[in-house]
Amino acid sequence: MSKYFSSETGFIASLLGSSDVQAVDEVSFDIRKGETLALVGESGCGKSTLARAVLQLHRPTDGTVRFKGQNLTDLSDREIRPLRRDMQMIFQDPHSSLNPRLKVGQIVEEPMKAHDLHDPEERTRRAQRLLEKVGLEAEHYYRYPHEFSGGQRQRINLARAFSTDPELIMCDEPTSALDVSVQAQVLNVMNELQEEFGVTYLFISHDMSVVRYVADRVAVMYLGHIVELAEKEELFENPQHPYTRALLDSIPIPDPRVTDARGTLEGDVPSPIDPPSGCRFRTRCPKLIRPGTDDVDRSELDEQTAAAALSIYEMSDVAWENVRAYTRAVTRRSFALEDADSPAAVRNVVDERFFTDARPGGEVDEVLDRSIELLADGEWDGATDLLRTTFEEPSICAARKPAYTVESEYGGGDHYVACHLHRGRGE
Repeated sequence: MSKYFSSETGFIASLLGSSDVQAVDEVSFDIRKGETLALVGESGCGKSTLARAVLQLHRPTDGTVRFKGQNLTDLSDREIRPLRRDMQMIFQDPHSSLNPRLKVGQIVEEPMKAHDLHDPEERTRRAQRLLEKVGLEAEHYYRYPHEFSGGQRQRINLARAFSTDPELIMCDEPTSALDVSVQAQVLNVMNELQEEFGVTYLFISHDMSVVRYVADRVAVMYLGHIVELAEKEELFENPQHPYTRALLDSIPIPDPRVTDARGTLEGDVPSPIDPPSGCRFRTRCPKLIRPGTDDVDRSELDEQTAAAALSIYEMSDVAWENVRAYTRAVTRRSFALEDADSPAAVRNVVDERFFTDARPGGEVDEVLDRSIELLADGEWDGATDLLRTTFEEPSICAARKPAYTVESEYGGGDHYVACHLHRGRGE
C-alpha cells in the first residue's frame, strides 16, 4: 500500500504540477488476530499516516487493505461504515482527542450511538462498566474531561475505543504524552483488556522500551518504508538492519554508573518529496556497501567516476570509512573553512580532519581534489553532488530496492529485512 500527499495546491500548482510527499510507499504486512504488532520509527516516518490509511481515514493512493476478507479500498464510505465498529483508534494526545463540551459518559457512548448499538439504558450501563474496567469510577460518567489528569483522559479514550467491542484498535502513541509511571499503568490496562476481549492492536511508538513491553512482533519504519519486521525477541536480540541497530542503541540505560555515549545517527532524514533511490536509509547508513563489490551497471557513468568506483573496491576499510565520513560531513556542512582561502588551505583542513592516515590514492584522490576545489569556491552543493555521484550512486544500495527474508535465531517466524548486506543469505 502507498499513500502520497500533494505538497502544493492552488491554481499555480495545477499549471506547473506539484511534487508528491511519499508518506507511505509500497508497504506490505499483516496483523494476526489477537496479537500486538508494534510499528516503530522516528517522528515523520509515516507511522500515523499508515494507521489512518489502514482505517481508510486516509484513502490509499495505491494498493489494497484487507480486513476480515474484504478489500476496504474497493468500498465506498457508505459501504465501509458498518465495518468501522470493528476498527477503532486511540489517538496520541489525550487532551485534544476528547470533546470538552461533552461529559465522559457521552464521549464513551458516542461510538455506540453512531452505530446504533444497544438502547439508551444499556449504553449507560456499558459505558459505566468500561470506565471501571479501565481503572476509573462509574461516577466519573457525569464529569467533564477537564476534571481529569492526562493518564485518566487516556483511560477515557480506552473506554471509548472498546465501547463498540472492536476487533482491531490502532494505538497511535497512546502513552507518549504521559509520565513514565502513568505509562506503565495505562499499558497494563491495555494488556488486561486485550486478554479479556481478544482484541488486536497495531501499536505505534518511537519508544523501544515500551515496544519491548507490549509487542508480539515489531515492524521498523523509515521514510515511508518498512525496513525490518520480526518477532519481538528476534528483533531485539538479533537486529539485522543498521537503522534498527541505531534505534536500539539509542535506548537510555537507567543506570547512572553507565557513562558510555549512546549510539547516534549522523545526518538528517531526507525529504519524502524526493527520497533516495534504492535503500532510503543509504544517505545515513554507516554500512553502505562500497562500489565495486556488486554487479551494478556502470555503463552510464562518466569515465573518471567509473574508474573511481573500481578503485574504491581496492582501498582499505579504513580509507573507505574516511571517505564516507568526509562525504557525510560535506553533505551536512559540518566543518568550517573560514580561514581556508585557497584550494591548498582547504586541502590541509580536509586532510587533517579526515585523512590523517593518508589519502586513498588513485582515481579516488582525483575526485577528492575536485571536491576540494569546489569547496574552495564555496560550491558546497557541487561538492556534495560530486561525492555522492562517485561514492554512493554506483553502490547497489542506491541502485536497487532491498527486500530479503533471513533466518531467525530467537523468536521463530519470518524475519524480513530491507538491507543489501543480506544479499545471498535470504530470498
